[in-house]
Amino acid sequence: MNQSPRETVAAAMAEMAVPRALQVAGRRLLARRSRAVRGRLRTVPSWELHFHLPVGDTDPALLLRDAWVIPEAVGLPSTMIEELDQHVRILLAAGLRYRRDDLFKTLSRLPLEQLVLPWDAPAGTDEAHAPSK
Repeated sequence: MNQSPRETVAAAMAEMAVPRALQVAGRRLLARRSRAVRGRLRTVPSWELHFHLPVGDTDPALLLRDAWVIPEAVGLPSTMIEELDQHVRILLAAGLRYRRDDLFKTLSRLPLEQLVLPWDAPAGTDEAHAPSK
């Protein structure tokens, strides 16, 4: 796949944010289960727990609470976070594993050239130094 440097870095940021959100959700899913279930799944990576534990009618907002704090803190645009959040909610609801190709399809729908990404913020502004707030 031919990607511009901008697309490559945006993809790398998304590839860190999405598994982290799945990890947050997975830990919450597991915490609601019995000791027997938790023991059986102890070797499963927490970002894949939704594949083994159905989300059912669990509120996705509860599972994903605070899952996007770091991407927000580093200045990822809200449009990008919203698209990644929707991607994660689909994975959770359908019980699908994370796949890089699927994430790239999601990213391809974003107008990356129009979004102000963290490294685009002018030097010396709050946006350029969001993590140090």
